Amino acid sequence: MIRYVALLSFVAVIAAMTGACTQNKARVVSSPYGDGRNHSEPVFYNGKHYALRFKYVAHQDLYNVKIAGKGGRSLGSKPGDQKIVSNVVSSAVRHFACARGKKAYVLPGTARHSKGAWAMQARCGLV
Repeated sequence: MIRYVALLSFVAVIAAMTGACTQNKARVVSSPYGDGRNHSEPVFYNGKHYALRFKYVAHQDLYNVKIAGKGGRSLGSKPGDQKIVSNVVSSAVRHFACARGKKAYVLPGTARHSKGAWAMQARCGLV
């Protein structure tokens, strides 16, 4: 009898765990940088050198990106500068982090200029 009750308890626990898993529809994402650490890459774009740092944020499925001019070169803060830097970021994230066939794009409203560098968020996906 005790074995029967223990078996029923075990089955009930497994059923509850399975039910919880099916209710929480977690999205599985993958990134070659899924460890959550900061990564740095040198970038050469349209004849200029940049220093790119990015970190993958798994629960949001995006990259926090910071870009600066190589060797301490200050980047401008005008809308034209933002467009150029956004193009550099989307190209670099696509190259370094996105799966084949996916493009990177900068999330609207996330670009911020501070102290001669830009910070923004980018995501891989079908644009």
